[in-house]
Amino acid sequence: MESVIGHETTAISRDIVLQAIFYMILSALCFAVVELTGTQLVHDISAYQLVWGRYVVHLLFMVIVLGPRYKTRLVRTNRLPLQITRSLTMLGMPLFFLWAASTMPINDVWAVYWISPLIALVFSVLILREPVGRIFWMIGIVGFGAMAVYYRADRGILSLGSLYAVGMGACLSLHLTLSRILRNDHPLTSLFHTALWVFIPLTFVMPFVWETPSPTSLVGIVIIGLVGALGLYALARSGELAPLPLVASFGYTERLWTVLLDAVLFGLLPGKGALLAVVILCGVTIGQFVVVYRRQASAAGLASS
Repeated sequence: MESVIGHETTAISRDIVLQAIFYMILSALCFAVVELTGTQLVHDISAYQLVWGRYVVHLLFMVIVLGPRYKTRLVRTNRLPLQITRSLTMLGMPLFFLWAASTMPINDVWAVYWISPLIALVFSVLILREPVGRIFWMIGIVGFGAMAVYYRADRGILSLGSLYAVGMGACLSLHLTLSRILRNDHPLTSLFHTALWVFIPLTFVMPFVWETPSPTSLVGIVIIGLVGALGLYALARSGELAPLPLVASFGYTERLWTVLLDAVLFGLLPGKGALLAVVILCGVTIGQFVVVYRRQASAAGLASS
């Protein structure tokens, strides 16, 4: 299988693969900023209202800033059912999180959620028919193990509530998989539909959960909406440009970005166990990059000979 994936990527230039890696790491940074902003700034509204507000900002930005240039291209697609399904994964993620958090400790929720890069590899094989070499499985497993160490996962991850956390990871992985399937749609079309089909159903919920947000929360919602939109764009572009085995495990860099932001902004440093996990994740990131880069260099050499 490892040789097969090498042949699968010969048609993709090294520059394109590097772009895909850049986008995945950028999405990880954006999601780290979103998580940090929500924790620090948004406190007086429900999670449902926060998600709804995030996508209101997302849609307003696209309509006001991008609409005059792209017009109907923002909505035009021949694969509407797939676009709706892809969008609903972004509704499923917070719902699964809320269900998981109500049944198990938060640290266990996040530890289990980070099985998502491995689920992406499974979807790559089962849905996209993109083979996954043993080295990519190994990198994904080591990364998942590092996240379990970072969050100090305990026996709680063996509870039935873990299925909700797995559902979170599956939603993200399915979103990435469908981005690859929909790669012939304009990227901004996919980005618009991502927000639209979360916004619509949550709008009907708002009368039952609405609380007037404070000015601080409003600032947080705007930041989350704009940075989150960039993160979703980058995540989708990563999946559109390259096979998932080449980029999935770069998603683990989200935790590295979080550690860096905590250190720079608040002077918070990880403990010994978390620091070990950070070192392992750095190794996972570097290892994944070296493997991908060498494969692309080898593929380019074969193509030119």
